[in-house]
Amino acid sequence: AFKQPEPFDKNWQRYCPHKPFPPYRHIPSVTPHPIRDPLGHSYGIEEEHDPELLPPEFWRQNEDYLYGVDLYNFAYWWEAHEAWEGLWHQAEDTYRLFLQGLIQVSASLIKYHMRMLRPLRTLSTAGRDKLRQVVVECDDAAGNYMGINLPAFLNTADAFFAPFFHDTVPETIYRQESVKPL
Repeated sequence: AFKQPEPFDKNWQRYCPHKPFPPYRHIPSVTPHPIRDPLGHSYGIEEEHDPELLPPEFWRQNEDYLYGVDLYNFAYWWEAHEAWEGLWHQAEDTYRLFLQGLIQVSASLIKYHMRMLRPLRTLSTAGRDKLRQVVVECDDAAGNYMGINLPAFLNTADAFFAPFFHDTVPETIYRQESVKPL
């Protein structure tokens, strides 16, 4: 039977708590496509977005970004990637690179859930590489960008993804509970 992805920490803080989560987490080829399928959780729903892109320094007021963070942290990885993609289309430079990195890491977690090693490896590497570049490009000496301590996040993400790059990946690796890339 199909199992929905589970959050790494269901008690994690929410940043946009007034926006409810969708009724299910979309997994491609398993659940109804949220937007295209009439049974999808967001079919026919016109979402409200900020009329113009807020600059990165106003991340605390950026509901689309914060809701994406909530979706990601609570294992709505496809939905997080969608939330950030709308911003990514408008963003430029480091901001765009940052969002693309988050989108790729989020997409890699869908592949993790689906036990698809090759795309997990490709997407997680591409996403983490972009986030490393943001650390180099951002003005903050500690590597903080839009509320995320990127060096700390990357250390955790690197530790989480490392076992998936071995020649064999036993099922027990998928059940690791110690490393949580939140």
